Amino acid sequence: MSFVQGFSDVRAAGNDTEQVAKQLEALVLKQMLKASGAFKGSDSAGSSLHVDLFVETLAEAVSQSGGLGLAKSLEPSLHAGPPAAPPPVPPQALALTRLVAADARISSAYGTRADPFDGVERKHSGVDIAAAEGSPVLAAAGGVVRRAGPRDGYGFAVEVDHGDGVTTLYAHASALLVNEGDRVEKGQPVAQVGHSGRATGDHLHFEVRVGNRPVNPTRAFKIYGGRADER
Repeated sequence: MSFVQGFSDVRAAGNDTEQVAKQLEALVLKQMLKASGAFKGSDSAGSSLHVDLFVETLAEAVSQSGGLGLAKSLEPSLHAGPPAAPPPVPPQALALTRLVAADARISSAYGTRADPFDGVERKHSGVDIAAAEGSPVLAAAGGVVRRAGPRDGYGFAVEVDHGDGVTTLYAHASALLVNEGDRVEKGQPVAQVGHSGRATGDHLHFEVRVGNRPVNPTRAFKIYGGRADER
């Protein structure tokens, strides 16, 4: 993502001038860290995700803890003019819908939410993408199928190993199109949308895990899916 695109996304994200300035500083720091070449991984998708998440987390931590003073110098310029209307969902979240080869929408984001069955606040470890039953589910990146079959509350699910401890999970399927041990490529159909397992309707539950710990798929998809206007 270019700095100009990143600036536009951050500027449109909210009205808190101080927070916007910190986000812009984090964006500048991230670009500087990437350009320095100090953090490099292998050519695998998993290694690239590790590096990107590390750089992004480091840049945000530096900015939120006081930064380099850039945020303070940016604040005055951010007061000019009304902020642009925020987009309905972040660009990377729009790109996530491309995991389903059909009309789709984000129906539940990553993070804490009220459980649809009992209303209790719980962590939602992935992103739900609503689509018609039977819609093809596409692999986010190339890898090897680690598991394919019934999986507790996930129903019928496919787990793909991308190397370097990074995996993706595609759950609540109505049908599975791959088997354990299969090699899959980015964009290859691996399942069909359904509502198997603990689900209230037809949708894909998509997770990204690093070292078996869930991470925000919206961030991870910057590596796997690219920008929303790329196909």
